Amino acid sequence: MAKPSLITDSHSQGKRPSNNGAATLPPPAEPTRITGHQCRAARAMLEWSREDLAERSGIHYITLCNFELGHCALKPAGARLLRLTFISAGVLLIDADGSGGPGVCLAKPVA
Repeated sequence: MAKPSLITDSHSQGKRPSNNGAATLPPPAEPTRITGHQCRAARAMLEWSREDLAERSGIHYITLCNFELGHCALKPAGARLLRLTFISAGVLLIDADGSGGPGVCLAKPVA
């Protein structure tokens, strides 16, 4: 069975919409993720405690603890919020690729 489309779930019925000869768009890119290791490293670069991150991101302290320790995964909305918090503070989150694993670096000097 085909995966449901982000726009329509017509694929879930086993029918593919006709493209009438038009070019087929590639599937959407995998959403960027954040790992617990990246979260800890980013906090260290910014010299933030978990309490600081919880206050700045709005994600509960216990959730952050469990996420960083690998006891749970964040929901997509929480992961997106965490990434945006770090990005707005000047941290670049590097996704894993063929040449290496995920990482972090500073985009600009921390004031």
